[in-house]
Amino acid sequence: MIHRHRPDAPPADAPDAPPTAGHPSPSRRAVLLTGAAASAAALTACTSGNDGALGTPVAGTAPVTPTTLPLTPEQAALGNGDFALFTQADLNFQTLFALGSAGQIAVAGEVASVVAQANSTPGGATYQALFDAFVAMGNRLQEAATTSVKAGHKVTARSQFLRSAKYYAQALYWVPGTSTPGAEADVYTVMNDSFEAGLGLMDPAPQRMAIPYGKKDLPAWLLRPSDDGKARPTIIMNNGSDGQNVDMLAQGGFGALERGYNVLIFEGPGQGSQLFLHNIVFRPDWEKVIGPVIDALSKRSDVDKLKIAVRGISFGGELCPRAAAFEPRLAAVIADPGSTSAWDNYPTVVQNTAKAGTPEQVDAAWAQVILPNVTPEQQFSLRKTLEIFSPVTHNQVIAGQLPTNWSELSTIIPKYNLTGVAEKITCPTLVTRYEGDIWFKDEPQQLYDMLTTKKKDLVQFSSVDGSQYHCGPMAPQVANEACWDWLDDQFGR
Repeated sequence: MIHRHRPDAPPADAPDAPPTAGHPSPSRRAVLLTGAAASAAALTACTSGNDGALGTPVAGTAPVTPTTLPLTPEQAALGNGDFALFTQADLNFQTLFALGSAGQIAVAGEVASVVAQANSTPGGATYQALFDAFVAMGNRLQEAATTSVKAGHKVTARSQFLRSAKYYAQALYWVPGTSTPGAEADVYTVMNDSFEAGLGLMDPAPQRMAIPYGKKDLPAWLLRPSDDGKARPTIIMNNGSDGQNVDMLAQGGFGALERGYNVLIFEGPGQGSQLFLHNIVFRPDWEKVIGPVIDALSKRSDVDKLKIAVRGISFGGELCPRAAAFEPRLAAVIADPGSTSAWDNYPTVVQNTAKAGTPEQVDAAWAQVILPNVTPEQQFSLRKTLEIFSPVTHNQVIAGQLPTNWSELSTIIPKYNLTGVAEKITCPTLVTRYEGDIWFKDEPQQLYDMLTTKKKDLVQFSSVDGSQYHCGPMAPQVANEACWDWLDDQFGR
């Protein structure tokens, strides 16, 4: 259980004093789901987080003022008034993922209750208010699940534990904007406890795996439709930058199990425990991550080694095609949605700041041009979308500071790019695209056009069936049906 913040604690989402450049004090998702900082971070996937945020480019390198900064993607998306749970755009967009999971690992009424509680806070909903509301719901369900276990109500307890994990995951997303920015590890741990407790009540119970990877094994969970030992096609669910393991159940895991697939859910560098507990960040050469995952799966007798596929969600839509280009053992790859470049998503003013000269000059330009002009929402976006790329940045975020090491970040982020790489993919590839995806925009089409593999397909999701916006937060089943039908066809099922 998580204790809520002290009522007298100062709000962390108030504007910060400009941090000192090079401060030594030093987790998804993309990233993406937070939205771009208008003048300082338009991110890559998702980070889906969710994971790359796009702002309207601002020309020139002269200092900017708040009134000239472009809208964040969430603000632009909210402009049409659709699905307005909150008036603050980023609060609204991220909560749609909880609402969209209703019927699988969430309950619409519980999400509505959380929204009402956050909106009833004096002054209106804030990062802190929504964090508190999701924590309260997570606590309530965790307690209820424990009671259900004692009463022998296994099915009820399983649902309650997984819903608890889902709501804790929502709370985890907002931690950098609260009065306790260093609480990521604690919230993650409580969330994961509920997640694993819920998995343990499934039949058959998923098997916990430790995938050898460098000095720190990657945690993974193999879900199977049966424990009969039969070798089955297996899908690797590759998260983005700001989603959690429990999110992978609604975004494909449950649907794949129903079709008779094994499903592997894992945490790679930059994700979940790797970031929040061990400060291990993302890496661009994702084949070095998927390779060990396939190694581990290939040793199992209940896995068909010739039918291992990967579906990359949000930021995974760039990571997984990269892995497929260099990992011939993948039988198919799904980029959901497709992405091609992190750096190209940044506004011109941000890119130009990286050209200021020496690392010291770049950081000085960042501190003088960008940081003084970001709004509270953009401050949150900076923290959330950049903490995944650098241990120094992550340490700054959990210390409640804004990232100051732009000279480092601006050399790392451009490495996430599929130019000259996508052409190397030889396995069947599906690219998805979502109407109104303000982060990835035309990148899915760009990725599809880059592909030279003999079998490639592009699927468009739209508002006709409610599957618009990045990753279709309100209609995961629509995307799951399309993705898994396509994979069934590839595997002749």
